[in-house]
Amino acid sequence: MANECLLKAGIRNLVNELVIRHGIEEVAEIKDPDEALRIALEKLVGKEAYDFLCDFAPIAEGDYETVKEVFSKKYSDEIIDKLIEIGALEKKGDRVRLPIRKLKMELKGDMNLVADYWKKMMEKEGGPKEICEFLSAAIDAGRIDEAVDLFLKQNQPSDKMVEVGEKLFDAIDRDDFKEKLGNKWVEVVRQIANMCFDTGRKSEAEKYYSIVINEYVKLAEKDEKYMGELAKILYNMANLYHFMRRYDEAEKNYDWSAEIMEDLGMEEELSVVLDSLGLLCMNLGKLEKAKKCLEKSAKIRRELARKDSKIVPEYAKTVNNLGVLYRRMNEIEKVEECYKDALDLLRDLAGTSPELIPELATVLNNLASYYIEEGRCEDAEKLVAEVMIYESFLPPDVRMRYYINLAKILENRDRKTAGEYYFKAACLAFNLFKNYGYNAPNFIHLFEKAEKLAEGEISGDAAIMKNAIMKFYYNVDTVPPSGVKYSKRGELILKAAKGEAMKFTVQSEEDATAHIIARDILPKARAKMRKYMEN
Repeated sequence: MANECLLKAGIRNLVNELVIRHGIEEVAEIKDPDEALRIALEKLVGKEAYDFLCDFAPIAEGDYETVKEVFSKKYSDEIIDKLIEIGALEKKGDRVRLPIRKLKMELKGDMNLVADYWKKMMEKEGGPKEICEFLSAAIDAGRIDEAVDLFLKQNQPSDKMVEVGEKLFDAIDRDDFKEKLGNKWVEVVRQIANMCFDTGRKSEAEKYYSIVINEYVKLAEKDEKYMGELAKILYNMANLYHFMRRYDEAEKNYDWSAEIMEDLGMEEELSVVLDSLGLLCMNLGKLEKAKKCLEKSAKIRRELARKDSKIVPEYAKTVNNLGVLYRRMNEIEKVEECYKDALDLLRDLAGTSPELIPELATVLNNLASYYIEEGRCEDAEKLVAEVMIYESFLPPDVRMRYYINLAKILENRDRKTAGEYYFKAACLAFNLFKNYGYNAPNFIHLFEKAEKLAEGEISGDAAIMKNAIMKFYYNVDTVPPSGVKYSKRGELILKAAKGEAMKFTVQSEEDATAHIIARDILPKARAKMRKYMEN
């Protein structure tokens, strides 16, 4: 009892506050903090007061009117105001709260009331906080059916939602609940596993996926209709192992999933698994197996894409991966055939489905790149000219590839223009690296090509940008270029390198690159100057 009393410092602090404020000295002599608080509140407010505070404590802070409405089922309307009046609760605006945060952990009450409060707030606000609070209170109140049904509807994973899911799992991981909930039990665990994966909790995700797989194996032994769901979970587990770099286990689960899906005729799902398995095998150097998987996926997706244009982007991705694989395997004749086959379908559909233009441009770029490598520049130029039609509709990464191909084609006959496109590609590549962590291609190499081939201000800007990136991002001891022409972009970076700021308006992606570099190096340059002055 003595240790418990010492632990309940929040309750003791509130009792002391009430004793000082209201002169109830006799309460101070009571050793048990809970008993002291109960008697103090009974003297100041009435017999209901202690129970009300216990019931409110798990909420800690809430909407005044909603608390009053929900708690009126059990308590008189005026009790909350009396508790505020004596200082046992605080009210600020439309919010009411505990005066001491520790009370939330030290007082326990009727969790049904708490759940009712959060349910009402969930209906009013509908935010993730209210949903998580209701789920947690409903679990504590034993309202498992409500908690399960609501949890299964959630599709926005978060750390808090995962914690609630694990709390729900602990509550229902019993034979009686498994029997009562039936298939919902395994669906809850599956939902937790997916949320763990999505929030980066790899070991927890593996734990819950393993439970789900074992459950679906048992269900499938009794009824084959569950085999499809088992295959989907195996695919999720394979993705997790792939992410964890446990490649042998990933391959094993992909294989098992694909085998089941093929037996069941789940073609669309099978193509997804085969794509993932093909890429894994390609990265592991198992090229023949990768080829078999990607060819089968491409065949399935081509047929599906003819019936549903929504499949076309996925088909285009498979074809692009297959083209890369054929080039690695030196099956040159198949590269062109593969890309042309995809182009036939994409050209037919892009006219009526403009959202497919990026996929069309990607395949055109890849085939053009192949032609350039093979020395077929005239064929490549025709494809690049086709991409040019869509330039303004292309996402940055696709446009960057287009600029690189165009620069390579022009390099032997118009060095200046080639350099300008290398500069555009270099700037886009750097922007993608800074904004999205996109690491290919090598933007330093592209800036060097622009510096060498372009003329005037563009050549100078390229040299200045390359130098600044090498010095301030990669700590290479370089000297700023001298005697070169440069534009406002170059001036902005040179001034930033000296710790000076200047006004600059961004009007293009090239301007954006200069602005990013100057923004990043200005504080570094100033810090170096301060350090030098101090020494």
